[in-house]
This record gives sequence, C-alpha cells and structure tokens, in this order.
Amino acid sequence: MLDIQTYRAGEQLAKSRIPSWRVSQIHNVDHFEHAGFPVRINSVRELGQIVDTMQENRFEGYMAELGGLSRDEYDLILETCKDAVRFQLTFLPHRPPVLPISTLLSAFALYKKMLGAGAGNRSILEIGPGCGYLSFFLRRHAALANYSQFEACESFYIFQNLVNVFCFGPRFDERALPHEDTPAVDYFTNPRADMEFSPAVRLGGVAPLCSHYPWWRIGEIVSREISFDIVTSNANLLEFNATALDDYLSLVHRSLKPEGVFLVQCTGYPANGTVAQLLEKIRDKGFAPLIFATAQEPVRFAEGGALPNLLDRLTDSGRGSVRYTTNNAVFVRAGHPLFQKYYEPRNFTTRFVAPEPLVKSMFFDRSAERRAYTAVEFLEATELAMRSADGWRN
Repeated sequence: MLDIQTYRAGEQLAKSRIPSWRVSQIHNVDHFEHAGFPVRINSVRELGQIVDTMQENRFEGYMAELGGLSRDEYDLILETCKDAVRFQLTFLPHRPPVLPISTLLSAFALYKKMLGAGAGNRSILEIGPGCGYLSFFLRRHAALANYSQFEACESFYIFQNLVNVFCFGPRFDERALPHEDTPAVDYFTNPRADMEFSPAVRLGGVAPLCSHYPWWRIGEIVSREISFDIVTSNANLLEFNATALDDYLSLVHRSLKPEGVFLVQCTGYPANGTVAQLLEKIRDKGFAPLIFATAQEPVRFAEGGALPNLLDRLTDSGRGSVRYTTNNAVFVRAGHPLFQKYYEPRNFTTRFVAPEPLVKSMFFDRSAERRAYTAVEFLEATELAMRSADGWRN
C-alpha cells in the first residue's frame, strides 16, 4: 500500500533529477486546481470525499445509454457494488460507506465497450482512471494480462492505489514506490545475540495484472516497449494543456498495437480547446476515427441501410438512435485494417459513425431481455446481499 509521504518523496526525488521544471509542469492538473478539487491530501481519511465523484447525476443517463441491463450485466454490477462497499469498510472504516452507483455504472459502460472490441483485449492502458473503479470489473476479466494506469492527480493516485490493492492484491505493481534497481539501504552491523534477521521468502517471479504509474515514470511504457490492445482516456483530453495533450497522444500512438483501438469515453471539460481543435490534433498525430458521438445527441448505426429491430426497441426515440451520456469516440492508428479507409478530413467530425462491425459491437449491440434498474434497487440489493453473505445486521 502506498502512503502519501512515500508518494511525495518519490515525486520530490523525480523533480530533483529531471532536466527541466517544464517536464513536471506538463503534468499539473490545472483544471482540477481551479475547480477546487482536493488535488493534495494530508490523510487517507480525506479520500472519503472522492469515493463517488465526477459522475454526479449521470446514473439515469448511463442506464438509458445501455438500453437497460441484461441479467448477467446486472449481476456483475451488483458484485462490484459489494466490492465498493467492502473496499470502504476496509480502507475508510471511520465513515459510513456509500454506494457510488453512478461512478460504477460509468465504469461498466466503459467496460462493456471494451468487451465489444473483441476477445483479444488482454492488455489495457487507462489514462486518468479517476476513482479507478474499472479495476472492480477488470479483476473479473478472465483474459486480462496487463492493465496499466497513468495518473497525475495525487489524491486520485492514492485512492487508485487502495482500489488496486483491494482488487489485485500481490499481483498489483505500484510504480510510485522506489525503483527496484535503486539501493534502498547499504548498512553494516556486527552480528549480535539479540538481533535476528528473518529469512527472505523466495517465491520466484509472477507477472502483475495491474501496474500503476505516476507521471514521473510513464516513460517506462516506451523504454520497455509495452504495447496495448486498448488505450482509453478517461474524461481528460480537453483538460490537458497543449504540451500534455501532445505528449499523451504521441504516447498512445507509440503504445497502441497496430490492430488496437483508442477508446474515449468523455473528452473532458473544454478547459483547453474545442472538440473541433481536438479532432484536428488527433488527425495530426496519425489516428483515424471510427465513431464520434457527441453527448446527448442521437446517433445511429447504418448497416445495409437499416438498423436492427432490437436496437429500435431499446432506444427511447423508436427510430434506432442512441444518446450517449458523454462524448464518445474510437480511433485507430496506421497499421489497423480500417485506418486508410477513414483517414480523411471529412470523417473528423462529431456524430460520425463508420458502418463497421467493430463499431456496432462496441456501441450498438444490445442483448435481448433487458430492463432498466433504479439506483434505489441497486442500493437495496446491495444491502440485502451483504447482510446475507457477510452477516451484517439491520
């Protein structure tokens, strides 16, 4: 587990070694600071205030976007609800737990799109995980081999660390801790009768399922030549300053496998530019769009000139359109089979939907037998399940 003092010591050491102060300035979370978000904290106890944040009042929007839930999807989300409560009882026992259902449903909406990208999504990179609740879903993702995260906000970073410890245990690799090649101590002491050193337990190596990178160690992705099936950006592209956006887009392009997808669920608050300007920068970096859906504006999937009847039944308009809660997009890089087909300026626009099976499976496929649930239903079901399984009393 990472404590605040160790995180700051690592950050201070990094700042003492970087060639210019401009390197660290790139990763300043200026928009968070201006909004009054608790970027810096002095105690883990302060993390309770960000257990359910950034997705306020979006539960109904995500439920409508998903067209309701199948029974299997409902059961999965209910398991993550119990995870979220047990997580708080473990790491924040000083305060009554809450059910962060809006944030959990947002994470599920992202996870569902990842599943639609295909069975080969074994490696995932998330830029700016926020509360980090995608981990609650990925811990159950049987194909997972490498889930990596970048985060520049201290409070979110500490919170994500706790979530990952809870979800992945010894298969979680915290990269903000001292580098494994850095000598921690070089002591000398003469053997003493009253001093015994316990023997080290040598188990051999085991590959981590989740790796967590602070801003001063994200270069390891490049130096280790790690690549990913999916790279996702969590509500931050329009919040990055110009230099940070350039760096992160370059990193995405280098680390995304040729056949991989760059998935964006929410482009963030437009603090540093417009969507049109963002699309221009993304094209300049060598990406082609497969879909760009603007928040709350209906988009359709055209397949042979007609939409599936099931999708018509699931949408509130009755005309085969879906309204996404936030801006959503998918891009591919050079080397992807669809890159050349869609790398044209006229496709870099909002409400663009490529009539491709990949887009359909990620954004428009809906299973039968779905129904909408309320936040109250999830609350009551979570309480009932935990009282039954964990022995909690009324």
